[in-house]
Amino acid sequence: MIFRQVFDNKSSTYTYLIASAKGREAVIIDPVIENVQSYIELLNELDLKLVKVIDTHIHADHVTGASKLKLATNCSTLMGEHTPADAVEIKVKDDEIIKIDQIEIRAMYTPGHTSDSYSFLMNNCCFSNS
Repeated sequence: MIFRQVFDNKSSTYTYLIASAKGREAVIIDPVIENVQSYIELLNELDLKLVKVIDTHIHADHVTGASKLKLATNCSTLMGEHTPADAVEIKVKDDEIIKIDQIEIRAMYTPGHTSDSYSFLMNNCCFSNS
């Protein structure tokens, strides 16, 4: 498995790139729009195909880069079913499994930070909204 954590200084938020080393399929969680070009460069450097972009919630601290990544890579955009966002292609339910090649990520509805907040669990890693 390939795992990269990217910190955005302006918003003080983390973005995560997770990929299967075997199939080279990747997911990006909580991308920041100003960093989309650097994500694309990282994907190219690692020879990865972006298949999904996940947002944990609608962000107040930054604008998501999901739509811009979709335009650049033809990936799918994904959020929890409680999101009011219209531009999201896939809306997952609580306890639903998201598969990226051999990687499984469990969606968990975790309202509190926002009413549409979801956390995503992969093995012993939890990607959350706070």
